[in-house]
Parts: sequence; C-alpha cells; structure tokens
Amino acid sequence: MLNKLLQQAWLPLMAFVLCVSCNRSKPEVQRPSFKQVEGIKFIEVRREFDTGLSFNENGFQQVPEWTLYFLPGDSVKIYSPFEKRYIFYPIYFDHEQVINFAREWLRLIHVSKDSLVLQLLKVQSREVKKDLSKVYMRFYSEGYIQDVLKADADSLRRPNSRDTQFIRQLVTRANEHSLLSDSVFAARKPVVFKSKVEAIKVSKRTTPKDAIDYSAANDYLNPEYDIEISGAYKDFSNSFTVFVDATGKMTVGHFAVLEKEFEAPQRKVLQAITDLYLQRYLEIQPGSTLGILHATEVMLHVKGTKE
Repeated sequence: MLNKLLQQAWLPLMAFVLCVSCNRSKPEVQRPSFKQVEGIKFIEVRREFDTGLSFNENGFQQVPEWTLYFLPGDSVKIYSPFEKRYIFYPIYFDHEQVINFAREWLRLIHVSKDSLVLQLLKVQSREVKKDLSKVYMRFYSEGYIQDVLKADADSLRRPNSRDTQFIRQLVTRANEHSLLSDSVFAARKPVVFKSKVEAIKVSKRTTPKDAIDYSAANDYLNPEYDIEISGAYKDFSNSFTVFVDATGKMTVGHFAVLEKEFEAPQRKVLQAITDLYLQRYLEIQPGSTLGILHATEVMLHVKGTKE
C-alpha cells in the first residue's frame, strides 16, 4: 500500500521533470547576426528559380542585380542602378531565419565571409506562400570573386549553359507552333519596328520608373506599340496582338469582339491592315532571347487617319 502511495506521489513530479527536459532539449531560436560580414561588399552573381534555371517557360528572366553591404546596427545598403547610388535600409527580423529589407521578405540560407544565399519569399497575411517562394539569390564577396575565382562579376552574372539549353528548347517549340499563344514566349529583346516612310510613326510603350507597379520585366514580357498611319483608306483605331515569327512575318492574333459572328470578318480587316501598311512599310526585327530569333506575340495599337 505504501509503495503504491509513493508511486502516485512521484508521478506528477516525474511529469514535470520530463516536461522541463523536453523544453530544454529544443534549440532556442537565435536572432541571425551579420557581425562576421559587416562591411564586406557582396555582389549578386546568380538569381534562379528552384529549377536551377534563371528563365521560366514564359520567357521571364531572373536577373542578378543587387550589390550590398551589411552595416552595424542591423542595417544594409544596396546599390540602386536606377538612382545610381546606395540606398540604406533597416533590417527587420521575423521568426527563424526570415528577415525583411528593401521591401522584400527573405530567408537566410547561408551566410559566410565569402558568400550569401538568400531565398526570396512571397508573404501574404504574415504567412509564407511556399508555392510562390521559389527564387534564390547567390552572392559572392568582391574579394572572393577577384582573389579566388579570378573572375569579374559581369561574366558570373551571365546566363549559364543550362539556361541556354532551356531557351533553345523553348525556341524550337515556339518556331514550330508560331501561331499558338501557349507555345510562343516573351522575347528578352522584344520585336523592333522601324518605319520606312514618313506617313507611319511607331513608338514602343514603356512603364515609367516611378510607377507604383514598375518592373523592368514589363517592357519585354508584355510589349506594346503605338502605330499611327497618315493617309489611310479611312479613319480607324484598333488594338490587337500579332504573332511575329522568326522571319518577321506578322499574323493577327487576339482582339476584342462583341459577337462571335463578327470575329472572322474583323480578323480579315485587321490582317488586311497588317499586310497593307505594317508588313509593307515597317522594317521588322524579330524578337530574340540569348541572341536566338524566335516567334513571339506582341500588342499593337494602330490608329489610321484618312487625311
């Protein structure tokens, strides 16, 4: 009976000891420190998807562009190629290895005096969206690039052989199916239109750098062109896409139409405008990626005036 009472008395104490032991066995979450790398110039040499490629199937390219220094007091300075100066940002620490600076959420993957690896995170309502957080940034210190790799940052930033092989595959598909939106892809160097006559003026739309949603990628992912034709057969204004193949031939793609029955006649009109004015009087340089010409789809806003 006494032994049974002693066992009952020990049970709560043992449970408490086990609980404390379990809690102590868990590693404490430590605030990441940049002390060891303060003042070192880091240059981003590679930005890629989790596929290991810097391009995706739409033609979007991850471009390494950051140069940064970590500073005392949990801050960082990053060179802005647009403002041509360094901009200072405070570093905000979240849970685990997640930090925020330069309006980006990042996870620290690796930090040393020679290199950094950061993961770009997509955060919504304080939650990391894993399916959208698939981009990684690799940095080397300036000293490591010069003294160990015996290279320069510009050469390291260029697309590698895997990127080239991937683009060649996309080009083959695009050129074989040049009239299909889901087969062509955005050209890293978009189509260039140059007028051969004074009666036709062409300008490419660009996104203002001070726009809230500015992205340098917009200008090649969704290229748009304004074309004005003087002395047209009548006044008209139409917006439509054209497929421009690797030889510069244009075929009307997509356009808005109110009723399905009007689609075929409208397509005929738009293709006639394209053949009569644009194909004949524009010098067309097809789009290309990594120097390889390929079919792509672009948006045209064409306005014709009779007089």
